Amino acid sequence: MSWKNKGLEPNSRSVVTKKWTLLLCIGCFCAGMLFSDRMWTVPETEDKGVYREMGVKDERLKLISEGCDPIRKDVKQSKDILGEVSRTHHAIQTLDKTISNLEMELAAARAVQESIINGSPISDDLKIPESSGKRKYLMVVGINTAFSSRKRRDSVRATWMPQGEERKKLEEEKGIIMRFVIGHSATSGGILDRAIEAEDRKHGDFLRVEHVEGYLELSAKTKTYFATAAALWDADFYVKVDDDVHVNIATLGSTLARHRSKSRVYIGCMKSGPVLAQKGVRYHEPEYWKFGEEGNKYFRHATGQLYAISKDLASYISINQHVLHKYANEDVSLGSWFIGLDVEHIDDRRLCCGTTDSSNTQKPILKFLDCSLRLSVIPLSAVTIWLAVTNKERNNIYGEEKFSNLLGLKYMVCISAISAGYALLAVVASWLRCLVTRAWLFFVSDQIVAYLVVTSGAAMMEIVYLAYNGDQKITWSEACSTYGKFCNKMKVALILHALVLCCFIVLAVISAYRVFSLFEPPLSSKEVEEERT
Repeated sequence: MSWKNKGLEPNSRSVVTKKWTLLLCIGCFCAGMLFSDRMWTVPETEDKGVYREMGVKDERLKLISEGCDPIRKDVKQSKDILGEVSRTHHAIQTLDKTISNLEMELAAARAVQESIINGSPISDDLKIPESSGKRKYLMVVGINTAFSSRKRRDSVRATWMPQGEERKKLEEEKGIIMRFVIGHSATSGGILDRAIEAEDRKHGDFLRVEHVEGYLELSAKTKTYFATAAALWDADFYVKVDDDVHVNIATLGSTLARHRSKSRVYIGCMKSGPVLAQKGVRYHEPEYWKFGEEGNKYFRHATGQLYAISKDLASYISINQHVLHKYANEDVSLGSWFIGLDVEHIDDRRLCCGTTDSSNTQKPILKFLDCSLRLSVIPLSAVTIWLAVTNKERNNIYGEEKFSNLLGLKYMVCISAISAGYALLAVVASWLRCLVTRAWLFFVSDQIVAYLVVTSGAAMMEIVYLAYNGDQKITWSEACSTYGKFCNKMKVALILHALVLCCFIVLAVISAYRVFSLFEPPLSSKEVEEERT
């Protein structure tokens, strides 16, 4: 059957057309939904511009509602920023301090661990680092001592170091900690260690550090002391003093208190002594080649008898103790650790110890006396030579007498010329840096010239004696009654030559003092016995 036969052709077509139109609209709607994102990306800038305009309008309305004064808001925002910066800086400082405290506690724990591993006795201070670390102290005074220094320790206790309750009161009220610093012997737990333990039980004023005692290990002991003290006590300053130095604690405390606000401070009696390259002398520097040419001086550092460092420097030593280089002299080692740091060196002459550093005040006097005597030798010898060479007298009966006729007089002239020339060279050499430290060179030269002057003086005395008195045994008659002027000149020349001899005797003593003061004095029999025990 066809559509035409039914008579439905027009209506059917319209219905079908409507259906297809409806389906087409639905498909277009779905496609529009699927591609809606792409369709709206094109006018994005315009929408943002509209959004920004709306935002600006809202901001303006907000400013108007706040009083139409945008400057106040900027100031308020800047203040908020500064406040945030200040709080951040404070937080950083607090964190840094916390890290520093943790590092010091770690160093203390390491010290305890090393003591336990090595089997050495642990100090009571090392056992309770938590309680001692809570309190803030002004300074910790570590008195460097040795096993054989019992008399020195007793002298310190009887003079400037309080005992018992007075020492505890000083710690609590003034914030001053004082301890004798000592390590242990090579044979841990031996008689020397037991003696110190007994002394510590009696007085309770020792700080035992993980260190094997020895004079050549003072640099290592100093490093260990600062690391241990910084871990045990939270102090502004850490002081090291020898047990043969008497300290005015009040003066020391007031001196350090003036520098309390400074972070990195190195206080002491600053010096710059010569680098001694000669082996066997006192304070010999095995690594002298690191300081340049021979005769150079050390960098500026505090004398080893008494000095103080701030907390930051003590913490620096504690953290880096395993990589810090040790020189032969502990005061040089300490100064070298601060060379590359931003440290303020304070030269306080009140911390100079006159008892052990008196040579520093004597050296200028000795140098002045030395130069004066050598300069005096030059004119005395010159006048002696002039009197001897120009001395002659003629007699009508016996003929002419002159200095060339007497061999002893010519010998005195030669020695006088040698002594004058040497004195001049010695004065010039005493100001040359390359020869200042050669004390042995001056010592040997002074001794030789002094002996030569003695021999020439002895020959001249014999000539003058025979000229005045003669010798009847060998039928040598006196000659001064005939050659009176000649004898008088010889007498004056002999007196001047004797003055030259006196000058060289004093110079020989000075040069000997300079040489032998470089060496350690020999041990007494009692000290030898103590070393053996």
